[in-house]
Amino acid sequence: MHFSITSIPSILLLATTAICSSLTITIPPSNLLPNPNVLPAGTHATLTSLPSSSQDQATRNALLTAPLTRSATFVFRNLQPSTPAQPASYLLDIRSAEYVFAPYRVDVAADGKVMGVWETFRGNPWDNRGAEKFNAVDAAARKDVTVETKLLAKRGFYEQRSSFSPLSLVKNPMILLALVALGFMFGMPKLMENMDPEMRAEFEKHSRSSPITGGARSAMSGGGGGGGGGPGNFDLAGWMAGTAPGP
Repeated sequence: MHFSITSIPSILLLATTAICSSLTITIPPSNLLPNPNVLPAGTHATLTSLPSSSQDQATRNALLTAPLTRSATFVFRNLQPSTPAQPASYLLDIRSAEYVFAPYRVDVAADGKVMGVWETFRGNPWDNRGAEKFNAVDAAARKDVTVETKLLAKRGFYEQRSSFSPLSLVKNPMILLALVALGFMFGMPKLMENMDPEMRAEFEKHSRSSPITGGARSAMSGGGGGGGGGPGNFDLAGWMAGTAPGP
């Protein structure tokens, strides 16, 4: 059996493709998303790598994209590092217009095999790994890797209109003042009726001797004549300031 020289690159390409792993991302049902099949068609997953500055400009910001399939999964086939003979580390993001998914870190070996998948945290150092989703040591014989993603929240673009609540009336100061005034209006007669005779007589005595009560009573009765010393001409402001005598 003879092979031509031109067929050698094709054989090497097939061998490399056979070694490379495929990464499948599944979306399990949850309380926020009971049926993952209702996701918009524009939902897709991306693998982004940031090579070191020593690599050329053509290999920087390598981006792999996987569209949403009918089974609500994302499949990355034939993973290969952007630089040959060197492992690569990717940031896995699921981009959706309505939902927010957790990001993951995916490490790929130089031969294209997935070495591990971990949860990662935005704004933290890249080495700060979270929960482990896949480990090549525990599944060395597996060629195809399947990882379940985690749904974090649902995006909200509209502010919910506040509904009317009777308790909101209690928060109004004017309503509180009116309620207190009504309480005194209907509560004071009840207190006076339940008061013992001695305490009631003492309360009435203090009420009659009070300058405020006397001035109000004289004002309601039409004043006490033109004399300067009568209760009708009582100067409440001067008495409180200490410049005028009491009634």
